Amino acid sequence: MIRSILEWPVRKQLEGEPGILNRARIKVLSYALNLKILTTTLLLIFYQLEHYRVQAVRAAVLLAIILTYYAGVSRGFQWRKAVHAAMWIFMVIIWSNLYYFQKGFDLVTLQYLVVVSVAAFYGLGNRWGVIYSTLAVIPFIAYVLLGYHLTGYISWGPQGSGRATIAIQLIQNFTLIVLINYFFFSSFYDTINDLDAKTVELRSSLEYLEDSRRKLEREYTHQKHLIASISHDIKSPLRFLMTTTGRLARNHPDLSTVRAISQSSYRLYHFMKNLLEYTEFRYKNANVQFTYLDVSEMVEQKFAIFTQDAEVNANRFVNGVMPGVIIKNNAQLVGIILHNLIDNANKATNGGTISVTHHDFREELHLIVNDTGPGMENTVMDWINSDLKQLPANESVSQNFGMGLLIVKEISTLIRARLLVKPNEPIGTSVHIIFSK
Repeated sequence: MIRSILEWPVRKQLEGEPGILNRARIKVLSYALNLKILTTTLLLIFYQLEHYRVQAVRAAVLLAIILTYYAGVSRGFQWRKAVHAAMWIFMVIIWSNLYYFQKGFDLVTLQYLVVVSVAAFYGLGNRWGVIYSTLAVIPFIAYVLLGYHLTGYISWGPQGSGRATIAIQLIQNFTLIVLINYFFFSSFYDTINDLDAKTVELRSSLEYLEDSRRKLEREYTHQKHLIASISHDIKSPLRFLMTTTGRLARNHPDLSTVRAISQSSYRLYHFMKNLLEYTEFRYKNANVQFTYLDVSEMVEQKFAIFTQDAEVNANRFVNGVMPGVIIKNNAQLVGIILHNLIDNANKATNGGTISVTHHDFREELHLIVNDTGPGMENTVMDWINSDLKQLPANESVSQNFGMGLLIVKEISTLIRARLLVKPNEPIGTSVHIIFSK
């Protein structure tokens, strides 16, 4: 209750200040202000009782200034400006004590020098601490240089003051110094304790992260072994199955079942091959390395892979990319995208044409896979043209395009390209792979 009353003048400043050090400065300002009101009121009373008229008037003026200062701080006066104002009030007290009211040194005036220096350093920082400490010591140095007489005895307080008023002023300044040190060292201790608690928390987090790292390393090793096992134990038999069924389909074109098995084994093999290549790339490469590659040559390589399947579907491949078209990208990832798009176009087309062309614009290069099939479903087309990563929740769409298009979408972001699907004229689909130059 008492604490809330003493901090009431600076409630607005405390509400908007999250910093521990600044909150300590604001609280010192409030406590010092209440202390000053109390001690100045007592000084005024004792000066009146002891009939020291000049000092009583001076105390009354100072009390009026302090009450005005209190009202300004209570209304939300910015605390840094309030500290600066307090420094200048102390300066006026020092100058007036030395050259007008006391005409000499005394312990109370020397205490004000210490108060200004301590309050400036703690309240405003090093730069202002140096400035105000220098300004506070200047009147004392000037007093000596101007030839004022100094004696070996320094009085306790101003001339015309009784023991009670001198004691009040000494206790006031001493208490102010204690308050400053108390609040600032409390803030320092709170900060250190907070840092110690965060250090313990961080150490615990680091231990947890280190344990997670070790688990990820073990998982990474396991995944590499798993990929190698799949590549050796599944990919090789699938290649043999694809080759054998392809030979049977060519030797017995009238057997639809053999042709269906050949196409299924072919697609399964190449799907597994692409998936393994993509997975191996993600495990082995932290960053995508770009090199210069010949697009026309890559298209020819991909067409060669699908020659047999194109014959089964009675399709024709056309490489419309002129030799010498060069892009700087990752050959492995661009190859996976082309592979999947040509495969999809070939599967969707019967007795038609699959062509790969390009358009060279000022800022972009479009590599376009065209087919003369029935056209792509609007749902899939909209998904490819969007920023969404997941396929639409449609069973037929997932079955027909599933992982292949998911891989294509994922890889396009890795190689800094974007996909755009348009209807092909007069029939079919055009998929644009857009590379920024």
